[in-house]
Amino acid sequence: MGEHPPGARLAPLARLVGAAALAGAAALACEPAPKPDCPAPCGPGSTCLEGQCVADAPVAPPPEADKKKKKKRKKKRARHTSKAAAPAGGGAEPVAAGGDEVEEAEVPAEKLPPFVPVDDRKIPQFSKDRTQTLDLEAGSERPSERVLDQHFARITPKITDCVVTASRYGDVGSGRLAIQLRLLPSGKVESVSVKAPASLAVWGIVPCARKAVYDHRFPGYDGPSVGVDFAVDVD
Repeated sequence: MGEHPPGARLAPLARLVGAAALAGAAALACEPAPKPDCPAPCGPGSTCLEGQCVADAPVAPPPEADKKKKKKRKKKRARHTSKAAAPAGGGAEPVAAGGDEVEEAEVPAEKLPPFVPVDDRKIPQFSKDRTQTLDLEAGSERPSERVLDQHFARITPKITDCVVTASRYGDVGSGRLAIQLRLLPSGKVESVSVKAPASLAVWGIVPCARKAVYDHRFPGYDGPSVGVDFAVDVD
């Protein structure tokens, strides 16, 4: 084979080198230019952007929870037990028990009116030792157990309302309200007392219960005044 001219061998090599250089230049051209750094570290709540500290976009706070709290719904269940009417100083017999359940409506505490207890100062307190005037011309009739129990069943929801109202203003526990009353032949309640444990002697329950009994009208009968005991159990 004949010899090539001196520059003939270098030509292909020169073309390869030139192609590599162009490829490297193209690769360098595709890389983004480095962004300038900020002269000093950015503080909290900002980010370095093109050589300047820029504040971060504010983050929307989560929606506030409803601050208006409602009192928890409470259920108060009342059952009454009673004893049959007896003449002054006489014995008493048990009467069948009944029951009622009342559910308290939800009322925001801030909308409650100021608490005002029932005024029962003019209602006489029942006393077994109090002297009774006997009417010699009066008959010997006494209120029947069935009638008394029917009327106690009407009074019990009113006493339960007293407990429910009290529970809107504060804590009310469970227990028994022991009630004694003296019934006149006209059907009017002459006197009434209510004994309550500490758990129920709160927020005017006792005076409210006394008034509920005192305001109730029983049917009249031909006989002497009688003392009646009954109780209301609050769960």
